[in-house]
Amino acid sequence: MTETLPQLLPDGLGDNLGWLLAQCFRAHAAALDRAVAGIPHGLRGFQALCGAVHGSARNQAELGRQLDLDRTVMVYLVDDLAGAGLVERVTDPADRRNKLVRATAAGKARFAEARAAIAEAESAVLSPLDPAERGQFREMLRSLASHHLASSKETDPCELAIRVTESEGSPSLTSKGR
Repeated sequence: MTETLPQLLPDGLGDNLGWLLAQCFRAHAAALDRAVAGIPHGLRGFQALCGAVHGSARNQAELGRQLDLDRTVMVYLVDDLAGAGLVERVTDPADRRNKLVRATAAGKARFAEARAAIAEAESAVLSPLDPAERGQFREMLRSLASHHLASSKETDPCELAIRVTESEGSPSLTSKGR
């Protein structure tokens, strides 16, 4: 690993996993905010646009479930993306009652721009690590995320992110029953 700067870490927090994760999360969130600027609803809008580009959901309701968004929030999100010309609702040929959310040509182009900006932002966030360490770090995160997604569906990720970003010290993370 490249040179670390332990003198920048406050005494007592250098070994605090919650604090360390929160600092990395804040740096990543700030970089992503800049990368997805101009997309309605920021990162959530980008994620919905990603689903529309890749056709990951059969309809708007399924896309909302993938993103863990309330149905009413999803309606506003898709309305705003459609208003910006990034997505459109098209009739599902398999079931005319359903509307598919698909990216427009402009949406595909904006998605590609945002993906490039995100890659650049993530590279900057991970710059203290060499390329091999970046790969290892991502693999470790995939392993942790897979484990926790498989073992518990009780923590609302949006609420958790809000609590972490609002926390000044070590976040106190508790599961929220649904």
